[in-house]
Order: sequence, then structure tokens, then C-alpha cells
Amino acid sequence: MTVSNASTIMVGLGEMKISKDPETILACLGLGSCVAITVFDPVAKIGGMAHVVLPASRGKSGEKAGRYADNAVPQLFETLRKRGAVASRMVINLVGGAQMSLAPGMGKAFKIGEENVAAVHAALKAEGLKPKAVETGGNKGRTVRLFIGSGQAVVASAGQESREL
Repeated sequence: MTVSNASTIMVGLGEMKISKDPETILACLGLGSCVAITVFDPVAKIGGMAHVVLPASRGKSGEKAGRYADNAVPQLFETLRKRGAVASRMVINLVGGAQMSLAPGMGKAFKIGEENVAAVHAALKAEGLKPKAVETGGNKGRTVRLFIGSGQAVVASAGQESREL
């Protein structure tokens, strides 16, 4: 999908971005084991995205808002609610959580993607929320874009056509 005059805001590792600007596209590029959470409230016309890197903060503070799933999910939804979003209207999508290395003998070391996905689901459940669409797992990187003007979330994987979630 293309939008004339649109400005793309990249959501980097551990970042969280919110927008009400209908000309804005929020984007996470090349997600591997990380998980992007996209959220859109179609009535308040506000959207947000968090780029989760690891499952749990383990008491660490002072990190970027989106770095850990256990911090990112509540912070994202709290920020959206403060700006007028209502939980029951939120359209939530999850993208990423791939296993990017298949090194033999590495065991759990390379299951960060699975752990990130599980931690995001647990954090959503704690908020009483469920995703509309989930595009996670596998072993391919993904890019996700959230078009604030329409609320459309689009995912692209290497070697595949872009598709709406």
C-alpha cells in the first residue's frame, strides 16, 4: 500500500512509537526474533507500535520502553489509553518471533523468538487483550507497517508478497 505525502517513522530496537497523524506509517524493518506489537483504535484514530527485543526485564529499569515484553505491553497500552484509545476497540497484531539461527547443539540459546512471542501473549493476557492477527515463528525475517490513516497493518517476508493482517 502506498500513501502520498506519508511519513514513515521507524520503530527501532526496544522503541515504542504512537501517532494520531493520518499521514504517518509506523514501521519495524527486518524483524527476526524480535516481536512487533501493532495497535490501532479505529474510533480514536490512534495507533502505536512496540519493538520487543527480549521477553523479560528481570528487574532492570531505565531501558527503552519496548525492549522487554513485560514492560513494553503495559506501557504501550497505558500510553494509548492516556491519548484516548479504548481497550475494547483496539486492533492488535503480533509480528516476528522467528528462530533466526539453527545452529546445532545451541539448545535454548536460539529460542529467543519463541520466548518473546510467549511473553508478549502473557503480557496481553494480563491486560485482558487478545491479538486479532499473529504472524510469528518460522525462520524468516519480517517487516511490518501500520498505516495510521486506515489502521491497516501490512507484513512482508523475504520472498513473499506483502499482505494485510
